[in-house]
Amino acid sequence: MVWDLIERKEHDEEEEWGRPRRILKGHSHFISSLSLSQDSRFALSSSWDSTIRLWDLAKGTTTRRFVSHTKDVLSVAFSAENRQIASGSRDKQLKIWNTLGECKYTVEQNGHTDWVSCVRFSPEVKNGILVSASWDRTIKVWDSSTMVLKQTFAQHTGPINSIAFAPKSSYLASGGKDGKVILWNLTEQTVMDKVDFGTNINCVLFFPKKYWLAVASDKGIIIWDLPNKRTICELKAKPISEDMKSCKKSIACLSLCWSKNGNRLYAGYSDNFIRVYEVVKTD
Repeated sequence: MVWDLIERKEHDEEEEWGRPRRILKGHSHFISSLSLSQDSRFALSSSWDSTIRLWDLAKGTTTRRFVSHTKDVLSVAFSAENRQIASGSRDKQLKIWNTLGECKYTVEQNGHTDWVSCVRFSPEVKNGILVSASWDRTIKVWDSSTMVLKQTFAQHTGPINSIAFAPKSSYLASGGKDGKVILWNLTEQTVMDKVDFGTNINCVLFFPKKYWLAVASDKGIIIWDLPNKRTICELKAKPISEDMKSCKKSIACLSLCWSKNGNRLYAGYSDNFIRVYEVVKTD
């Protein structure tokens, strides 16, 4: 769905932050991952229907279908210059595509032994790397131009769900079903920090302005101050629908996205709602 964002009036909790402008239809199963091009004109989507689609957002149409995976595609990502596309799947394969929908490379050597759950390109165009995470409990770092394996990290004790690059640095964060978030220094190949949140981690995302990490979990969102190693705040979703109001189980946060100016955090939850959080200064 493509949304028009609307400024909500102060103290008006009933007013919605966005209205759907367009619904993009084409996949025949769950959509697992989205990636925007640098100019926001195009989007990639991966699906449990084993395909990837490239969308022209202005026209609302599919310009390319990517067909090569044999099982559910769990993650897809644009490279920094939008010329390469990476995908990971339940078929345990990591693939590299061009924008014409042609599969240029399938990793055969040193690949993952379980589902490839998340793929991310580094923000740098020169000497770029691709990082993949898997349910085999490992993170692998690849040279994005040759797809030669550079490093393998194995510190998680459960399947890894999410990885994220920090802006303008060599830091990487990862989170998974073991409840742990690990901060890595890719240049030095070391663990910088490890935090056990005691619940399934679905998504990790660095704050674009400060050294904060947003952690989406089955219990909500945790904003973690990296230098001071402390929790800034915990965001727990309140039930909106009548069905959820009678449920005592926490509403899980599944996905996160910062606005470009870093003032708002958009969060997708298991109750089918997107919630918007605003960063405000406090005394």
